[in-house]
Amino acid sequence: MKKTLWLVILITLVAFILRVYRLDFVSLRGDESFTVIFVQRTWEGLWRGIRFIEPNPPLYYLLLRAWVAVAGASEFATRYFSVFFGVLCVPLLYRLVCEMFTLFPSRLLSTQNGNNGNWRSVALFAAMLIAINPYQIWHSQDVRNYTLWPSLSLAALIFFWRWWRLEIGSWKLEVGNRTSQARSPYFSIVILNLLFYFLFTAASLYTHYYDTFILIAENAFVFLFAVLARRWKTVARWAIAQVALVLVYAPWVLFGTNRVATYGEGSAYGGVPLWEQFSRTIATFVVSDTVPDALKTIVWLPLALALVAILISVARHDRARAAFLFLWIAIPTLALFAISIGRPLFLERYLNAIAPAYYLVFAIGLAQIIKYRLPITKLVYAAGVIFFLATSAFALANYYCDPAYAKAPDWRALAQFIAARQQPGDIVIQNFTEMSAIYYQRGSAPVMTLPKDFQPTPDDAKTLRRVMTEYRRIWFIPAQPDWWDPDHVIENLISRYADRELETRISVFRPQLYLTLREFEPKIIPINARLGNATLVGYRIEGARNLHVVLYWRVAQKIATDLTVFAHLADANERVVAQQDSAPVRGTYPTSAWQPGELIVDAYDLQVDAMGTFTILVGMYDSATLARVPVFDANNVRQPNDRVTLTQITISQ
Repeated sequence: MKKTLWLVILITLVAFILRVYRLDFVSLRGDESFTVIFVQRTWEGLWRGIRFIEPNPPLYYLLLRAWVAVAGASEFATRYFSVFFGVLCVPLLYRLVCEMFTLFPSRLLSTQNGNNGNWRSVALFAAMLIAINPYQIWHSQDVRNYTLWPSLSLAALIFFWRWWRLEIGSWKLEVGNRTSQARSPYFSIVILNLLFYFLFTAASLYTHYYDTFILIAENAFVFLFAVLARRWKTVARWAIAQVALVLVYAPWVLFGTNRVATYGEGSAYGGVPLWEQFSRTIATFVVSDTVPDALKTIVWLPLALALVAILISVARHDRARAAFLFLWIAIPTLALFAISIGRPLFLERYLNAIAPAYYLVFAIGLAQIIKYRLPITKLVYAAGVIFFLATSAFALANYYCDPAYAKAPDWRALAQFIAARQQPGDIVIQNFTEMSAIYYQRGSAPVMTLPKDFQPTPDDAKTLRRVMTEYRRIWFIPAQPDWWDPDHVIENLISRYADRELETRISVFRPQLYLTLREFEPKIIPINARLGNATLVGYRIEGARNLHVVLYWRVAQKIATDLTVFAHLADANERVVAQQDSAPVRGTYPTSAWQPGELIVDAYDLQVDAMGTFTILVGMYDSATLARVPVFDANNVRQPNDRVTLTQITISQ
């Protein structure tokens, strides 16, 4: 027993090391950042958000709020909250196995010499599997409720099995009559375990709505083995606990929130076939998402066959435990399938509280293998252990070290880049809903999200124009990849009216810095040349060999046709050595769409490979006829060859 205790402590320590390793190495992902910001709202804002915004019950947010108040809101501190409960799942699963198999050991785990103590091997195997599991480690380093929920659910199941063992004991031992039993210490222990079961189940229900499915599985189990056996005292005690749960939970579901009936997760899936849901779930629970999809496709079927074979083997020796394991897995899976038919509500993590059931079944399989002292069973056992160790090591190596499997891009580096170059009058705009930008920019430049919804609206354009009058510079973060604002409407709008000064790459990001009119207007070199109905107000040139030519246009009245702008670099012999011909604003804003009075920013890049003195020439032409638009200077004198001469530059090296 002492040796087993030390093994449990060792396995728990391994779980802790794996979960705390590189805990804050990767930036918080969007949902994590949202959660951290969310729990720091005012009490009124938090409570209203829980009721009408967040898809989860309040317990996790209330506990995390208290933790943040003590430990702070850093990446390490907030993720450590999940680490604690992720590690706690290891001894809790061990304890659950002990409760399931100790008092009335199963013939399933009897060795050939009749020893019933093999349940300890099951408990240790189960603890080991959840300790090294990459999916559980991923969620243990994630600021969400997917470790708190399984830990509370496991604690509730521990007291469920303690109560159930006592009830079975009363059936077998036939303890006294009703009066004497009610007054006995035995009866008090039964009630005490039911009380703790009630408390942990209520806490689990208030952590995740889908814990209801596990509650249904427990009720189905009790119906099968208590109601059908006509053990009415057991049924009565169980019914009282269930009524109490309804009384403390139903008011919240019915009146406290509207999220149960209205929620649909944008990143989730709907209408996924049951078999696909099961295959995705079992593969994800075992090898995680930090492996190639091809590996998950390969392993799910052998895992499913092994799961079924183990459950059948359990049923041959122990119908009660086999039924419990089957119901624990099957009912939540079926329930999630049913509710996701009409709404996008399927994600593997929504079943994470039943992941321990999978690990327990596989642990039983490993324990069954080693109880037979045959050479072939030793090979099968070794293969099983190696499979779990190897897949976990592979998935964890990808998770810890391969940026392709990082849960979030490097928001921290992006924020540091902006902060190092930030000036008074700056604002950060992103064109997708992402809370990490807000988390990492806290205390720095304000952050705005445009468009407000997936597709931009005229109100977004109005907001953007207002922002350009209020701020001097805009840091713009485009969505990567283009799953939000796919037509780049916001980026194009900014490009039309603001002067892009910088664009670079940081992680997967393409941050851009724009100067608004208040900032770039003093830098404009005036020219006021007229090209048809358009006026070239001025220009700005940057760079040496890679010239960045920015033109500033304004129209007094609408232009009927779509014209092409050319920017040429010509030598003394009028030979063009570099050029760029394009529709204005990098092809995104045709001249026929220009609005009278607006100042349009139009940039061109000229790469020069020669040395000498060159002239920058600008003009417009009709791409259909190649006819140039007449050009007049500020004194209304028509220019030769219908082009504007901006300036001369000398390139010496």
